[in-house]
Amino acid sequence: MTTKSARLNIRLPEKDLKELEAIRERTGLQSVSDVVREAIQAYVRDEAATWNADMIKAAVPSAIMEDVEMFIASGDATDISQAVTLALAGWTEERKKYYLEGKELVRQKVVEAVEERGTRKGMARTASRMRVQ
Repeated sequence: MTTKSARLNIRLPEKDLKELEAIRERTGLQSVSDVVREAIQAYVRDEAATWNADMIKAAVPSAIMEDVEMFIASGDATDISQAVTLALAGWTEERKKYYLEGKELVRQKVVEAVEERGTRKGMARTASRMRVQ
């Protein structure tokens, strides 16, 4: 079974062509065309996978990467992308809880502290009046 394909002609700077040739040698592919074909297929897969997503780049300390790779190896995530997505989802949920629920809790504690402070001041005034009499 053959699949229909199209032929493309592209122009590249000489240094890029040399780099593609080096990649071909390292990967053991038959031709530079194979390297370009695989690169385009990977790009198309990545773009399709991120159609409804934003791509970000981040520098991750090696100690954290070792932990991420360990969790992936243990089956907690299938790959780095999923691990990062899970981590960001957890972090944003935590922030949502803080801002939605925690904020109200902070307000309540402030009100209680103000009331307690007022009560202490009132008790101090009463005590000072009692000493005067």
